[in-house]
Amino acid sequence: MFLVFVDECGYAKNWKAETSIKQQPVHVAAAVAIDANDINGVYKQVRDSLRACNLPHTDVDVLGKGEEIKAAPVDRGEGFWGKNSLVRDRVRQAYLDISGACYIVVCIDKARHKAQYSHPQDPAVWSLHLLAERIQGFVQEGNTQAMVLIDVNKREEVAQRSWLSRLQRLGSYGFGVSRFYGTVYKWKLTMANILEIHFGDSSHSLGLQIADFVARHTYSWWKSGKRQDYPGWTLIEPRLWRYPHYNGWGYKEFP
Repeated sequence: MFLVFVDECGYAKNWKAETSIKQQPVHVAAAVAIDANDINGVYKQVRDSLRACNLPHTDVDVLGKGEEIKAAPVDRGEGFWGKNSLVRDRVRQAYLDISGACYIVVCIDKARHKAQYSHPQDPAVWSLHLLAERIQGFVQEGNTQAMVLIDVNKREEVAQRSWLSRLQRLGSYGFGVSRFYGTVYKWKLTMANILEIHFGDSSHSLGLQIADFVARHTYSWWKSGKRQDYPGWTLIEPRLWRYPHYNGWGYKEFP
């Protein structure tokens, strides 16, 4: 059984507006999959690493119990983080360099998405659809199950819940072209291995805080022009799900 924590970055309500796309050109949804038997050890690893940072005004024992360290200020280097680059790097590593965790990220290029489809789906909903397909594939490959917890986006919660509930009941389907025969075929993927999907608050989940760091640093890596040395990405990339490689699986860019 895997516990899968999901967060997003790059959300914009009026995402199709040109100014919105210019400011936030990509929407990222990220999943962090941790074996349920390892969750206590992972949380201890994160807290011990953060404790060694000697962060002022931060009680690491209450992180995920009503308190959190937000990824965005760390990534941007705001305030304390900009004045303490070494500590900033260590906090980034504490949240991203998780032994035993597997990451899956979906990036939706908003400009291409808008241009390619006459009625493009809202990235905040469609990214979770694509992510759910890959979570199902990940646990199906390991012949196990998943419980999924998503950091709630109150502006999109109703739409996201409705879409994911339908996806769980009916599965995902589409059309492909056989590389061998060149013929068109219909495929269907059930969500049988995803037992439940819930929404929660990242201040009450250390796992969601890890997902926040993965989503945020993937977002900034994408905006940087996909610099392979972008801080954080060097920790994320080795932990992407590979089937057998991560392109299209652990990392999905759409369209």
